[in-house]
Amino acid sequence: MRALGLLGVVLGLGAGLGAGCAGGSMAAEAPVDTQITVAIASPSPGAELVAGNRATIAVQGTVATTTPAVGALEAWVNGTRVDVKNGAFTAEVAAEPGVNHIKVEGGDGIAPLVSQELDVTWAAGYLPPIAGQTGFDLPAALELQLGQRFFDGRLLGTTLDRSTSPVAARDVASALELILWNANLAGLVPGGIRINQGGVVVDIAIPVTPSDIVVDARVVDTPEPAIDLDIGLLGVSLAMTGTVTLVVPPLVVNGGITADLHASARITLGRAADGSIAVAVTGATATVGALTPNFTGHDGDELNALITVGNNDFRALIETQLGALIPTFTDKLPPLLKSLLGAADQLLANLSFTLDPGLGSPVTLQLGGKLGGLDVAAGVTSGHVTVREDLTVRTSGAPIHPASLGAPRLDTTGASPVLDTSGLHLGIRLDFLNALLHALWNAGLLEGKLTSAGLSANVSGRLAPLVRPTPASSPCKIDGERCDVQVQLGQIEIQLPSFDQSFAINASAGARIQIAGSTVSLAIQMTPDLEVWETSAMPGGTLTPDVVSRLVSAVVWPQLFGAIASKLTFQLPLPDLAALGLGDLAPALAHAQLSLQAAPRPTVTPSELVLGADLVLATPAP
Repeated sequence: MRALGLLGVVLGLGAGLGAGCAGGSMAAEAPVDTQITVAIASPSPGAELVAGNRATIAVQGTVATTTPAVGALEAWVNGTRVDVKNGAFTAEVAAEPGVNHIKVEGGDGIAPLVSQELDVTWAAGYLPPIAGQTGFDLPAALELQLGQRFFDGRLLGTTLDRSTSPVAARDVASALELILWNANLAGLVPGGIRINQGGVVVDIAIPVTPSDIVVDARVVDTPEPAIDLDIGLLGVSLAMTGTVTLVVPPLVVNGGITADLHASARITLGRAADGSIAVAVTGATATVGALTPNFTGHDGDELNALITVGNNDFRALIETQLGALIPTFTDKLPPLLKSLLGAADQLLANLSFTLDPGLGSPVTLQLGGKLGGLDVAAGVTSGHVTVREDLTVRTSGAPIHPASLGAPRLDTTGASPVLDTSGLHLGIRLDFLNALLHALWNAGLLEGKLTSAGLSANVSGRLAPLVRPTPASSPCKIDGERCDVQVQLGQIEIQLPSFDQSFAINASAGARIQIAGSTVSLAIQMTPDLEVWETSAMPGGTLTPDVVSRLVSAVVWPQLFGAIASKLTFQLPLPDLAALGLGDLAPALAHAQLSLQAAPRPTVTPSELVLGADLVLATPAP
């Protein structure tokens, strides 16, 4: 009721303003026997136009006067003068994807100009709703793209900088390196490592850290989609104690050897029978590089010689025992990848909320999602793993605009770009946002009545709201940052029976995609740019377009788009470190933070919004 009371205040203010301005009508200066009429024959108000091969909108109309002997008929279309022949004119107006406003002014050079205005939608095509319903089925509405940079930003090297505090890993490979630097490698094998074979009884102790750790993770697409993982633990000092009875007398083992340990595994990616993401480890191997003996004590020289001579046999023994280490960290990758990739089909799954702009009938919106596709492609900079999510949009209302062509498609040719500006990219199709707005509109969100203190306003939206990329010429900013997209409403018609007046409205406002932590939301300007024109049969009544403009800005817009902005949010996929067992693998990282560091600005194409972010695993702050 607070909004309705505000309507009464605004209308009351408008009545006073209108009364004060009535005496200043310019019509009194025109000849009393002259009447100018302007009509727009084509397009019609609220038309949904298909661009085709045209870059303009054809406007046709007429200008007439009751005193043809006085003056000469003239007309302007969107501020450009056009020829008038026998009272008729034709013009081509440059079109922009989205809502286009058309204003025709006509006169005879003497009397004041008379105008007619209207809005139309101009789009490359239209996505029809499900027959007889308001909802849509939208394939590949969301795309989660994990690029080669996400898995490994520097192949055959490391991006991990351990000189910072806290230390932060920014790709999967460096995250594994960080984990291994903090892992108790010796503690990963229950009971430790003991060789008791062929006269060799040796206990092997592994130090906390090797001299260097390098992990490579490469996206591959042949012979199967996968992530090829190579792990190098370089300069590992294996401290040994025990005896070697291969010779007489037996040798006492002290000191040890230094070796490079290498592991490899293939993390395969595919779709399971139930349609979910399937991630598995295949082909895990472990190898040991050249052994450098560093034995000490009474038998040190003989043991060094023995290791050198029997290098291959001894290496085989070590490989067998150290192989138990490999699964302890390679097995941590599949749950992490499955959490990231599998969550993509849950970003907007089972999301439901109700919107009530105060016009009479609230509309409930329901969104559902499922895995639509998995694409894996190799490439040093263009390699990527892309998960596509299919979305369903449903509302609680029946269609009230059955003749509509559907949700505007501002671009039907653009393919999703493969980007390497960030490790992770989330693409949100503008088709999805426009289908969502069309479904709400078709279910009656912009239809109804505002009533207060005996005054009423009937509201009807002739065109579906839509989202388009912010035009280059727009100065729009939110919190000092340029707007990503523009929300448009066209041909919103308001009838005020008490005043016997009617108006139409064109509204637009900027919007920005915001990321706070892992939450993605839409911020919409709460003060829209408005064009208001009177459509009354007899214009010039009590209320003015300015009063109606204030009504929309103060009441209708905040209730409608404030609700959409506050409720259309979703979470980016982030795995649970506790569920991955990171604390068990590397206790020093039990309180590490896993986050997505969002790029400053999304990439906006004619067909989608693309959010960029990098995976960050950071050690606890000191």
